[in-house]
Formats: sequence, structure tokens, C-alpha cells
Amino acid sequence: MSRTGWVHSIQTMGTLDGPGVRFVVFAQGCNLRCGCCHNPDTWGNCGQEITADELFEKVWKYRSYWGKNFEKGGITVSGGEPLLQFEFLIGLFKKLKAKGIHTCIDTSGMVGLTDKMKELIDLTDLFLMDVKHIDPDKCKNLVGFSNERELAFIRYLSDI
Repeated sequence: MSRTGWVHSIQTMGTLDGPGVRFVVFAQGCNLRCGCCHNPDTWGNCGQEITADELFEKVWKYRSYWGKNFEKGGITVSGGEPLLQFEFLIGLFKKLKAKGIHTCIDTSGMVGLTDKMKELIDLTDLFLMDVKHIDPDKCKNLVGFSNERELAFIRYLSDI
């Protein structure tokens, strides 16, 4: 049985969200309310529920754009905040990695570093970190949370 996730929208030929040509998935849902958010429409409940298998089939149709050995692109999951759907992404990324597809997540990193989160991190080739503010108080004023989790996430990525 495939886990389900919520997707706001898909861009099949993205060139701004990671290296090469990207299949970009905008996840539905976010735990922040940034005043400067460029995807506030992902906050509400207007997404589509989809299984990891269904999304993999959509992604797989675009593999020819990534080169013979998938060296010219891959998939990026952005948002909203994709890490809120880590179990869904684990299921999806396992399928993608089995086929050799480059995986990328665009995130704030404002999540806990659980064992399941670390499993997803291990399946991810690249993280695009959206650091909200380096000062904890200013970050809290900007998004409603201190940057402790965000910086811990970045430190963990750096350490591994």
C-alpha cells in the first residue's frame, strides 16, 4: 500500500528549483505564516491527495528530459513545507532512488530531527534551505517560531 500526500500543484519543466530540468512538486500545507511567502496559496486545503505510486508514475513520464543517465535534472519537492509530509516523501523517494533519479527538497528545515526525518534526509540528494532569519528573535517575529530547529537541521546536514 502506498502512502498518500497532499500536492498543491506540479511544474513539469522547472529550471529554478535545483540543478537542471526539474519536475517540481509543490506540497500542500505549511506550519509557518511568513509575511514574505511567495506560495501562500499552499497554506489552505486546496490540494489534491495522491499516492506515492501515482506521483512516481507522473514523474517517470518526464525522465527523458533528464538525460540518458538522469544527469541533467530530477525532482524537487517544494511547498508549502514538504517536510510536514515526510512519510509520504520517504515512500516516493525510495521509488525515485531505486531508478537513479536525483532528489531535492526545498525547505525551511523547521522540523524535528526524528529517525524518520533522518531516513528521508538519507534519501535526498540536495536540500535547498530557505533560512528565514539568522537572529532567533527576528525569526520568531517574522514567522512565529525561533530558528532553533532550522539551524539544528542545517547543522545536521553539515555534519553528515
